[in-house]
Amino acid sequence: MMRRRLVGAMLLSASLSCAGCGARAAELPYYSGRAFTPAWSKVSHVVTSGALADERFLDQTGAAFTIASLRGRVHVASFIFTRCGTICPALVASMKKVQAAVAGTSVALISYSVTPDLDPVDVLRDFGRDRGVDPARWKLLTGNPSAVVRAARELYFADDDGMRASLGEAGAFLHTEKVLLVDADGHIRGVYNGTQPFEIQKLIEDLNALK
Repeated sequence: MMRRRLVGAMLLSASLSCAGCGARAAELPYYSGRAFTPAWSKVSHVVTSGALADERFLDQTGAAFTIASLRGRVHVASFIFTRCGTICPALVASMKKVQAAVAGTSVALISYSVTPDLDPVDVLRDFGRDRGVDPARWKLLTGNPSAVVRAARELYFADDDGMRASLGEAGAFLHTEKVLLVDADGHIRGVYNGTQPFEIQKLIEDLNALK
């Protein structure tokens, strides 16, 4: 009898916890443009749909990867390059914390190289191995440079108008400290500064609400 009561209490606790996650997820805004103006109902912009989502990338194992393959999964996206010595080490350290936090779930971590011509598969493989990246969960992606730029700008709104203006040419792209949270339906639900520990903690909390 005592055992049945204990099991019942555990199931009730889990049910209430899941209900709380659902309520928390409903509090997260939706984003659909570079200004990141929050909306409180679903928006039309979907990261995982359209021709660009079908663009073929390669991960650090050499396997083909498309953004469309993330449909139905929560994912976290960032933009790095392996030779970066400024913000990227902090970004990678932050993503490692997220990797640990989502162990045992279906959440995917995606890091696009913004210098894919300098970051082929073997470079990304070594980079990930040296930093404890789990290739089953955290994909380091390389591919067509224009596709990477378009994904950053058109799907994730990860670049910045002021950044582009400072570079002096419309086609220029600079990596960013932004880390983006995308829900299982492909909607952007959060944007965070990946170099700030308190923002990564907020990301992990928001992830727990969505996963």
